[in-house]
Amino acid sequence: MSHIQPLAYGYAKDPWSVYFAGRKVEGASATSFEVLNDGYAKDPWSIYFAGRKIEGASATTFNVLGDGYAKDPWNVYYMGQKLEGATATSFETLGQGMAKDAFNHYYYGQKSNGFGPSMHMFH
Repeated sequence: MSHIQPLAYGYAKDPWSVYFAGRKVEGASATSFEVLNDGYAKDPWSIYFAGRKIEGASATTFNVLGDGYAKDPWNVYYMGQKLEGATATSFETLGQGMAKDAFNHYYYGQKSNGFGPSMHMFH
């Protein structure tokens, strides 16, 4: 008899293991696993996105910002991928896939000169 408990964003767990979309999440602690938002999750030691460990992300200080963006004190992530060159201390989301830091704008995780061609329709 299975004791699998469905969580959110495709995650599930039983007393011994954590799963994402039916596959075991290697190394995740079932007893302390917690689903955050936007497909991110954590245990006391690691951060996961869509069932994959994000190497180097700080589990104790990780913050999901929304629209797929997240950060810890040192790095910014979009959909689980580190945004190279993004400044975590000034990074903020603006909604609808848009974000910025002190130096750049981002549109769905990509550096942008403005906010993408779709924004011209709103002027």
